[in-house]
Amino acid sequence: MNKLLRQIALFYSIFYLIASIFITYPALAAASDKISLTSENKPPENKKIYKILAIQHQEFLPYTNAYKGFISALKKSEQWKNINIELYNAKTDLSALDKKIKDISKRNDIDLIFAMGTQSAKKLVNKIKHIPIIFTAVGSPIEAGIIKDWKSSGSNVTGVGTPYQISKSIAQAYSIAKFNSIGITYLAGSPNHEAAVKEIKEFCKKNGVKFVYDSTPFKQKDGNSFPNDVIQKQLERSLNYVLPKVDVFYVQASLTYEKNFTIFRRAFQKYKVPSLGELIFIRKGIVMGVGPNDYIFGEQAAEYAIKILFEGAKPSDLPMDKGKKFTILVNLEAAKIVDFPTSLIIPVLNSADAIYQKIDEW
Repeated sequence: MNKLLRQIALFYSIFYLIASIFITYPALAAASDKISLTSENKPPENKKIYKILAIQHQEFLPYTNAYKGFISALKKSEQWKNINIELYNAKTDLSALDKKIKDISKRNDIDLIFAMGTQSAKKLVNKIKHIPIIFTAVGSPIEAGIIKDWKSSGSNVTGVGTPYQISKSIAQAYSIAKFNSIGITYLAGSPNHEAAVKEIKEFCKKNGVKFVYDSTPFKQKDGNSFPNDVIQKQLERSLNYVLPKVDVFYVQASLTYEKNFTIFRRAFQKYKVPSLGELIFIRKGIVMGVGPNDYIFGEQAAEYAIKILFEGAKPSDLPMDKGKKFTILVNLEAAKIVDFPTSLIIPVLNSADAIYQKIDEW
């Protein structure tokens, strides 16, 4: 009897042991799964890939430099792997640009637009209200109707620029080498060029400097550009009027001027007038290039893009007068062909961020 009872007790002990294993195993398995999901082997979360569309209306060195700076800064960001960029260049075809913007207005896959230049920025701001827009390489965004206030657009727009950048450039040159008179030729009808005339007038009045200026037409009456031989004749006439009357000549940013810079250089050499102007002309033959560094402005625009896409910033909260870095470049061969005064060359060279030995593009 006792032997039977011992066998029964042993049976129930084995039964309960087996049952407990089957009951507790799922819980142990679940706990094991839970631990594995919180370990370093947990699959990464799927993050959204943000689409940035970069737009320019033509091939122009300031836009190229700004875009390079923009891309460089984004690549250095931790968010680069979550960004996809498309570049669109209208190649001076404004009707193609209008068509592109119309297409953008119907799309929902673009998270941010980077606009380079006045034409692109102005057209985008007028038509696109549902996508954040960042602009740069715009000389006078208020006069161009892109913004109303440098501190806040009050809309989906922000950018990187410098208020009164032309007069600030001229003021820097004036602080290095005083001059009694300055001249320009400008494109009548260009918002940036006409705003520059106003800026330079104010600078000259304040500093007692004589200002001589003349204009050439921006476009024909039908809106098309003039043939290049006509443009060259217009430039020659304008330069021949201004240069004999001034100590120094300022060259504004313009693709028209860049393409026809030989006209400027010949005139500077003929009248022995030193030139200063936008940085893009330093290799072509101006003595001193003074102005915003478009590459750095592009980098700063990328900082704004990160803030908007990944930190929740609103474009209207980001001021547009952020572009503070100005660069001074000097070309020694350009100085030589206009007999630049020896007494002035030393302070000019001491102020330069970089010195070019020759004119690269005759």
